[in-house]
Amino acid sequence: MHPQLTIYNQSVRSFIHIDFGIEKLDATCAFAEGPVWNAEGFYLFSDIPRNAIFKIAPGYPKEVYLEHSGFTGSNKSFLSEQIGSNGLAYDSGGALFICQHGDGAVAKYADGTVQPLLTGINNKPFNSPNDLVVHNDGTFYFSDPPYGLKEAKLNPELRQEKAAYYAWRDGELTAFSSAYSHPNGICLSPDQKSVFTCSNKPFERFILEFDAQTLEQKRIVAEENSDGIKCDPWGNLYLCTKEGILILNKEGERLARMELDTVPANCCWGGKDGNDLFITARENLFLIPGLLKA
Repeated sequence: MHPQLTIYNQSVRSFIHIDFGIEKLDATCAFAEGPVWNAEGFYLFSDIPRNAIFKIAPGYPKEVYLEHSGFTGSNKSFLSEQIGSNGLAYDSGGALFICQHGDGAVAKYADGTVQPLLTGINNKPFNSPNDLVVHNDGTFYFSDPPYGLKEAKLNPELRQEKAAYYAWRDGELTAFSSAYSHPNGICLSPDQKSVFTCSNKPFERFILEFDAQTLEQKRIVAEENSDGIKCDPWGNLYLCTKEGILILNKEGERLARMELDTVPANCCWGGKDGNDLFITARENLFLIPGLLKA
């Protein structure tokens, strides 16, 4: 068993290899976030303060994939240092969707071109779109906290009055939850019937589950904090927390914890069989090859 693994429930052995290894792919990021796997064999991630998306694959150094990925303007006076892109997600057609802090928008990158897709509501940009996930039916869901704004505080004169989770479906935008002042990670269940949300603020320590179609809240899954959040094929949740990566079962019970050298911000599944866990953790990029059992 890996020395950085703590097991709370022995059932976790059915889902992960407990003798995994942790590889450090890079240690020179400013603040890495928004990881996503590309089927051509590499990962993309955002380095938010550097306002760029990078590409990396095991055995190769990182390289710039897209400059000015989150902020294309000139006036940064009302923004925090986190001006760049954050969450990244592909749709079934291979188009890349980008959460843009500085521009307060969600953009689409296809055929070498960045196209503004959702630029705000009520004639104002979003606060700073943070994380997103795309459903197989084309719906995408995203969080919009104020982290990209100065002092991470809402600025209703220039941006939105509230932080929220949104769904965009068939050209219609719906704010489906304002339960958090700092909404953060978001993911879909394996059957894509549920959406999970979270916050990493201690005063809003709860994971929520919503119906992916009706957008109605179904339950409080667990009293936990998380930055990024992901599901595995069995419906277990992987939370990026100050304690490391926490693994919860469907009932919200702790199964295990994986400690890391730095606090993880987000993670994604990747590799040829989708069994590798790629983790963005401040300046570091970690990879746990073959973590999931087939």
